[in-house]
Order: sequence, then structure tokens, then C-alpha cells
Amino acid sequence: MSPLGETLRRARLSKGVTFEDAERVTRIPRKYLEALEVENYGILPAPVYARGFLRSYAGYLGLNPADLLPFFPVGHVEEPKLEPLPEMNEPRTWNMNGLIAMAVVGVLILLVIALYSVGREDSGGSFLSTPGGAGTNQGNNVIVPPEGAAAGPALALPELAGQSLQTAVDLVKATGASYVIVGLKQGDVPIDQVIDQSPPAGTAVQAGDTVTIVVSR
Repeated sequence: MSPLGETLRRARLSKGVTFEDAERVTRIPRKYLEALEVENYGILPAPVYARGFLRSYAGYLGLNPADLLPFFPVGHVEEPKLEPLPEMNEPRTWNMNGLIAMAVVGVLILLVIALYSVGREDSGGSFLSTPGGAGTNQGNNVIVPPEGAAAGPALALPELAGQSLQTAVDLVKATGASYVIVGLKQGDVPIDQVIDQSPPAGTAVQAGDTVTIVVSR
């Protein structure tokens, strides 16, 4: 085995931690914790989730995830593949009802844009979308600092993987950077748990930079 699995196993045994203890604290299924220690990468989920599991488990055992990630063979984890759909060439036809429906949709879109612009001018500030708040989109949420915010000194971005969404947001806010929340469906990962980030931990960020937070939905 490479140093990765043996390092995780020794750290767990030295702390007297069982797989049940680690599963309860990290909320990572036991089968994935065992797979990391024996380097059975074939049963791990997609690489973005597997890397998040490794970061969380290593951090829980008091190890530096950055020292172990170079030994993680991303190529051994198979990405899910979708079969291409057969191409279907159908003649394009237009009818009066379809044209009317498209016109109505276009008018509604223009109306929404106009109302949004008026609302921004009246409020005199930037629009902030917060996770979990009213009207929050379950997809990507882009958070930007208020206009005119002064850029402070660059701060090192902390490790976000394994944290709750709210904790990760608070950590990014502390650096002054903006953030984007990307939600991905993964049945084995608790909802709103961070599974990846960009840029990686340790990168210096400040106001004007954007951090991508990938969470389980």
C-alpha cells in the first residue's frame, strides 16, 4: 500500500478511535472510511466526494490533508458515465399557440428584469442571497460584498471540506471574499455538508476574490 492508507490506520489506532467513532463524528459512512485505510478506491464515490471524505477523515485524526492528497490516486476512482442519447432529427414546426406562449414568456421575463432593476435602485445596496433564507435557490448562490467595500489584507483560506454550510460561509466571510455555493446531490453525504472548495485551503484571498463552496444537496 502507499503511505496514505497506512498513515490513516496508524493515526486512528494511536488515538484509540474505532470506525464507529469516526463515522459518528465525521458523518462519513464506515465503508468509505475502511476503503480509505485499505486503499480500496473502487467503492468510493466520484473523486470530488472522495477527496472531501479524505480531507474530513484526515482532519478528524489530526493529520494534515495536504500531506495525504498527493497519494490519492484520482484516476482509480471511476467517474459516472452516461450513455449518449440517440440523435433525433424532427422537422421544426411552429403554430400560433406556441408563438403566443413564447411572446408571453418574453414579456414576463422583461417585466421581472425591470422590477428587479427598480428594486436595486430603491434599496441603494447590493442584493445578497443567503443560504437557507427565504427565496434561496437550491442551486448556485452567488454572494458579493457591498459595493465600495475596502479590500483588507489577504488571508489564508481555511479548510472547508467536512464543515457545515453555515460554518463554511462564516469562514469565507471572515476573509472578506465573495463566495459561490454549488449544490450536488449525493445520497451518502449529509445535506449542506461541504465536500469540496476552490481555491484550495491555504490560498490567500481577500475582498474581490470568489470562493466556490461545493455542498451536498
